[in-house]
Amino acid sequence: MNAKDFRTLFGVALRRQRLAFAAWIGSFCLVLAVVPNAYRNDLGSMELRRSVIEMMNSNAATRLLFGTVPQPGTVGQLVQWETGMLLLVFTAIAAILIVTTVGRRGEDDGLRELVEGTGVSRAVVFAVQAAVGTVFSLAAGFGCGFVLAVQAPLLSEISVAGSVCLGVAIALAGCAFSAIGLVASQLADDAVGARRISLVALFAAFSLRVGAVAAGWDWVQWLTPLGWKDLLEPYTADRFLLAIPAALAVLALAASAWRLYSRRELHGAYLKSANRSGSRLRAAGVFSLTLRLGRRRLLGWLVGVVATAALIGSMAGSFVTLTKKNADYSDLLSKMSGGGEATSQIVSIFSVIVGIVIVCESANAISSLAETEKKGILDVELASGTSRSRVVAAHAVAGAVESAILTAAGAVTLAVAVGLSLDWEHGREIAWKTATQCPACVCLVGVGCLLYALSRKLTAGVWALVGWSFALSWFGKLLELPEWASKTTLLGWSFSPSDTEHLPQALGLLAVGLAASALATAACRRRDILAS
Repeated sequence: MNAKDFRTLFGVALRRQRLAFAAWIGSFCLVLAVVPNAYRNDLGSMELRRSVIEMMNSNAATRLLFGTVPQPGTVGQLVQWETGMLLLVFTAIAAILIVTTVGRRGEDDGLRELVEGTGVSRAVVFAVQAAVGTVFSLAAGFGCGFVLAVQAPLLSEISVAGSVCLGVAIALAGCAFSAIGLVASQLADDAVGARRISLVALFAAFSLRVGAVAAGWDWVQWLTPLGWKDLLEPYTADRFLLAIPAALAVLALAASAWRLYSRRELHGAYLKSANRSGSRLRAAGVFSLTLRLGRRRLLGWLVGVVATAALIGSMAGSFVTLTKKNADYSDLLSKMSGGGEATSQIVSIFSVIVGIVIVCESANAISSLAETEKKGILDVELASGTSRSRVVAAHAVAGAVESAILTAAGAVTLAVAVGLSLDWEHGREIAWKTATQCPACVCLVGVGCLLYALSRKLTAGVWALVGWSFALSWFGKLLELPEWASKTTLLGWSFSPSDTEHLPQALGLLAVGLAASALATAACRRRDILAS
């Protein structure tokens, strides 16, 4: 392998991904910069925490999602328990997206063919793909560990060793899913397929961790990268030596990816594509074509929304019991949800969780608009006599229709699950709260269409809105942000017949979405195709 070729190609790959690196790692560090102090302020003394932790550990719902809260419940242990688990998942998602972009997406766009045409070896190309994912994961782990470690002098319950241990766990999870992304890139015939396989693997890894916690089989945690954090025990035992077998498992995955890569032809795949068929595709118009091309994506997200709604809805009864038995936990929940009666708070939080999944699908649907241009589908549509405005309008309507389908499915599933685990009155309320998340999706779709109309490269900006809304929905109340800042989220503006407080905001989101879509249909005629 030529070292000079590697350095040059690696530098180019890093430069192309610099914004993704900065956005993901910066977000992780920002969250960890404010969460520890928020935990200390909101949970107060160790006596108060101890009672909350006992209830948390006795509650099956929180134990399955985040694991067992370590004793005695220091700030560091609480941070790694909840926020650490979330960061593991998001680091895995980021690593998958970055590796498949550098690897399979580069091959789809012809970059790999161009690079190898200059004399660069296949081994160098693969090494760069693996190195980019590894560097991102290590940078994410280092950044998270560093941000926590510098708070150690200010917070006595944050240790430097625990911070480093958590950073190692995050880095290992990122490296593992980078390797999984490399394997998926060899199996699938395009970047979209590789991401789907990788995300299915992530879901399987999370399910395996949940099963291990439910059964009490600690050894099963070794089989999932999302369980390695619990084995390392940051801020408790700080078992650094256990990172060695985890690192060896990552190397084994990377070696498997290399073996598959070395035996695969350029633009080849081990799995047959489900996106290609010998039959003719009949579409009455650009709108029906858009729905037809997105049906597999919609089906996948539909399964995810229904599964998420069924899971959290079944936990409603245990969460209500936990809240009523422990006043301290009730106070914490009140801070997260903005106040109100305990059961209504839980209903509101659960509807927002499902809403997060739905707006992710809306962002994914609008991202497909840019994909149609990159894949040449837009050229075919325009060649048939369809105007640009009609194409953008069709995608906006299709995105809204898909969002409506998902919100309806999520609302029905949550209503049934909450009705069975709690009562049917709150089941009806949560159905309304979930269904009325649709204006947020319409707003996101409209803004996404407008960003695309201005420049294809700006379309990814919708994910920044999703990330910001998620952060405010999950941590906003705890962080005690200014009132105007806490209101800049897309989520949480749902309403019901018995609670119409947020009806004006929901109508405002709907109006913004429609206005942005209208502007997009006019702005899309002002730029060149594939030139911006």
